[in-house]
Amino acid sequence: MAPLLNGAALLLALGFRRNRAVLVLAVLTLAGLALAGAGSTRGADAARMFAPWLLLAAAALPERGFMARRNLALLLGLAVAVWLTWSASDSLWPGLRAWLPFGVLPWRAGSVAAALTFAAALVCLLRWVLGGVPMEAGLGIVLGLAGFAMLPGMGIDSTSRALALAGASALLAVLYASYRMAFVDALSGLPNRRALDETLARLTGDYAVAMVDVDHFKQFNDTHGHAAGDLVLQAVARELRRERRARAFRYGGEEFCLLFTGARSREAVRMCDQTRRNVEAMRVRIRSAPAKARGGQATRSRQDAEVNVTVSIGVAMRDAQTRVVSDVLKAADQTLYQAKQRGRNRVVAR
Repeated sequence: MAPLLNGAALLLALGFRRNRAVLVLAVLTLAGLALAGAGSTRGADAARMFAPWLLLAAAALPERGFMARRNLALLLGLAVAVWLTWSASDSLWPGLRAWLPFGVLPWRAGSVAAALTFAAALVCLLRWVLGGVPMEAGLGIVLGLAGFAMLPGMGIDSTSRALALAGASALLAVLYASYRMAFVDALSGLPNRRALDETLARLTGDYAVAMVDVDHFKQFNDTHGHAAGDLVLQAVARELRRERRARAFRYGGEEFCLLFTGARSREAVRMCDQTRRNVEAMRVRIRSAPAKARGGQATRSRQDAEVNVTVSIGVAMRDAQTRVVSDVLKAADQTLYQAKQRGRNRVVAR
């Protein structure tokens, strides 16, 4: 069961181009066959000798194209490990077993193997903490379970269960990471336009849509740079997420959407105006891009500054005249345009 689950997760990761996950799962699939399926003493020894180093290398590699040289080098190492497992002579094998995975340490091979695999898990979890990428958390859990499978004294049944859990966790991690890629905006962390479309398609009854646009955003980007613009969008997204009575979405560019359903739709205008005031009260700390002279030389250095941001909001409700989703969105866009025409930093409702 464990090799099948790890192999299925490997194929899924390959299909979604999660290349580091492919490398990790390729090692785990073969290690699972050796530890739990093959049943031979040499296979179990080989899994603890070679797999921890390969897993640690896969965890440390950056995410690159599958045919990148580092990935190919790791696959070559995996092929060499398989070849040695099957073909090394009886005179060579005791020497390899004495030195791998880290023969200078006065520990049992399983303890060293587990420690190296736990170190690989820690690398992935650290990447997750620093970068917030869910796939890294999934790989950390998978490698942690693999580390338990490497521990000395683990019977075949316990090893198989740990590796099966690792395979199931890998399947869930790849599926969840792929879901986020399809339905969650990477910059803001909010559900994206596709998620909004699917949510609206399932709605019945009363609802209100509020289109939220960051005022003068193009001018802000031209003045402070795109990195500062990204910080502003993230700050606005955080503020919109705090509105618990509505669902916030990233619509595209500098535009967001708030969706109010049921009885809350009748309070949409008031709640949007409170959100507008909250955004206006924010102060976003940015580092402005250096200004450029015509010759391309910077005329002043980058410097930290606090900026304030405002938003314009257009609200439209589903009613007897506006029943179709596309009509509600169109009406919200029209009221947003009116809010901008009337001077921005205001809420206009239809």
